[in-house]
Amino acid sequence: MKMRSISIILFYFLFLISASGQGFGVSGKVLDATNGKPLPFVNIVINDSHLGGTTDIDGKFSFRSGKEINSLQLSYVGYEAFVYKVGEKENGIVIRLKETKYDLPEFVVLPGINPAHRIINNCIENRKINDPEKLSAFSYSSYDKMIFTFDLDSLPMSADTLEMDTTENFREFLEKRHLFMMETVSERKFMAPDKNNEKVIATKIAGLKNPIFLFLLSQIQSTSFYKERISISDKNYINPISPGSTKKYLFLLQDTLYTETGDSIFIISYRPRINTKFDGLKGLISINTFHWGIQNVIAEPAGKEKGIGMKIEQMYELIDGEQWFPVQLNTEVIFNNIMINDSTIMLGTGGGDKEKDDGVDSTAIVADSSKMEYMSLTFGRGKSYIRDIQLNPDFKNRDFSYLSVDVDPEASHRDDDFWKGHRIDSLDSKEIETYIFIDSISKEANLERQVKTFEALMTGKIPWGHIDIDMNRLFRYNSYEGFAPGLGLHTNDRISQTFKVGGYFRYGFKDKKWKYGADADVVIHRNSDLKLSLAYMDDVTETGGVSFFDEDERLMNPDYFRDMFVLKMDKTEMAKVDLGFRTIKWMQLNVGFSKSHKETTDDYRYSLNSEQVNVYFNQFDFTEVSLGFRYAFREKFIRNMMKKVSLGTKYPILWFQYTRGLKGVLDGDFDYNRYDLKIEKSFYTRYLGKTSLKLAMGYVDADIPHTNLYYGNASFRSFTLFAPNSFATMRMNEFLSNKYASLYFTHDFGKLLTGGERFQPELAITTNVGFGWLDFT
Repeated sequence: MKMRSISIILFYFLFLISASGQGFGVSGKVLDATNGKPLPFVNIVINDSHLGGTTDIDGKFSFRSGKEINSLQLSYVGYEAFVYKVGEKENGIVIRLKETKYDLPEFVVLPGINPAHRIINNCIENRKINDPEKLSAFSYSSYDKMIFTFDLDSLPMSADTLEMDTTENFREFLEKRHLFMMETVSERKFMAPDKNNEKVIATKIAGLKNPIFLFLLSQIQSTSFYKERISISDKNYINPISPGSTKKYLFLLQDTLYTETGDSIFIISYRPRINTKFDGLKGLISINTFHWGIQNVIAEPAGKEKGIGMKIEQMYELIDGEQWFPVQLNTEVIFNNIMINDSTIMLGTGGGDKEKDDGVDSTAIVADSSKMEYMSLTFGRGKSYIRDIQLNPDFKNRDFSYLSVDVDPEASHRDDDFWKGHRIDSLDSKEIETYIFIDSISKEANLERQVKTFEALMTGKIPWGHIDIDMNRLFRYNSYEGFAPGLGLHTNDRISQTFKVGGYFRYGFKDKKWKYGADADVVIHRNSDLKLSLAYMDDVTETGGVSFFDEDERLMNPDYFRDMFVLKMDKTEMAKVDLGFRTIKWMQLNVGFSKSHKETTDDYRYSLNSEQVNVYFNQFDFTEVSLGFRYAFREKFIRNMMKKVSLGTKYPILWFQYTRGLKGVLDGDFDYNRYDLKIEKSFYTRYLGKTSLKLAMGYVDADIPHTNLYYGNASFRSFTLFAPNSFATMRMNEFLSNKYASLYFTHDFGKLLTGGERFQPELAITTNVGFGWLDFT
């Protein structure tokens, strides 16, 4: 007991010594002197020592020291160095840095080896140690906030212009509220190698209940900066922390800081080397010598991005003293190439150079274009705060579904107490007013319905009350029908989310025939994608064509450009029923039964030998039962309360379809087995571009009419439109086969081989090979 008391006293004594040794502290925020924007990762050194740190992603800092803190030395690439004298005020300090013009030099001559290369190479060699997604598992919760607004004070407009009624009204609006904002709370769990699930448990979107923007914002940036390709918005960039990057990127050591634990922090700037052509990034990266891990990073596209651009910032902390892990993420959404003068703002028209405006004649837009100034303007800021981080929790496979992001049905109904417990800081008056104002105008303008309209348009639908107009049915063209306008209508979710009924009709001006059809879908079980479909059509179908159960024609899908060249079609009357469902995480299965009557529209006749007499027919009946599946290993999905969107997979996607012809069943004329296979795979090679491969194979084991055999996937015309995955040198219906195999190869270099500012063609090479056999004549 006595020893225990002594131990407690000793511990308390040591605690007092430790506390007294950290008796001096300062805290505050570093801002841009012009626009008041918080500056992340500013280097700060205490007094004249080498000790210090950086601001966090919100520009905040807090330091404690055993010695009195008299000064703070601040340095930041692109800003003037500054020494702040600490006075009586030690907390709530606001320091403003002045921006200065800074560009990385095009040529750098260094004596010997670039010292930054050793640091970068050490970081690359330790990627597997520091990358959180190389752990066996982890979990965390995240609070995210996205705000869209403008800062008029950052615009170089005259005082008279800023005092104009319209500008003043806009200024008054922005002083009281933002243009838009949203918040989310989510819980993520991960298990190696790539099982991932993020559950969105709360959403708050100004003016909306529908979390449609989650589909967009969830893809803005990668969580980890250790992958070979960094995703910003919907584009991939070569990571400066990847093998061989020192040959492609210029790295310069800008500053060095020292921590109390004896580790060093190296601040390195980077950008692509001149005369290199690849999708690269530029920015700053801070590397800690402990495990050579990334501590902070700022990145944005190095090229001149037109229109809307992105800039990301990430901050990492050491968790449990062993693993670097991202704890804060920032995203800036930027309007690039704005043209502006004393009285005019024009978005998206500038080219970044007064002399070279990407082919746009500025004088045709504004009377005095010589006074126009080009600039970029931030109008969106997103912040993510990661906490409750657990390393290597004990997860099982059953803890993960095929959904990558799932939205809780109650996510949009959380109360104020819930949000108070999850927000990092309480909302300020401007943010509160944003919700109040936009919610009020949303009710008046029925914004929720407008968003649903936008969703429908993205899927090829035009909402009209309780029905949707199918955009892909409005206009159609092929060489057989000619121009074929039509109309397709289906009920939408306003009637029922469980069932849909609809139909279509169209008229071909070349074949002078009407076509029509009707269908109905019933969703039996949403989580397993169990759906029953019924359909009837009196239409035309391609002679010798191939289709799979899940194909969905879209008006502007390049895969269907070839349909415009189709020359031979059969009159087809068909009734069918399909049952589709998901059997395992990544497999979609379909069972179907159909009865069809086909009539050829050319001089083709099929010969049936009956009692040694050849009888020729051009009309046939087919009764078929089919079994097909689509397998996409580790395909990722996002799902909200009503819809599910695929994010794709890095693995090959496999389709297989077996069809059995039944003679004598419902007047079917033929017995046969048909096997169809399709495999697609795309991948990206660093510095070379994107490669796409498609393998297609088919086999019919019996002598049947050419309507249900195979014609080569041709697309030849003397003047033609490029149709992917087709043979541009093969004439339509030139080769008939009952078994075939085709391989399609395309490699897109993007803009890697071209570097012009005005003319930037994307170069691609493509080659296809096909084999076919006709065993029956």
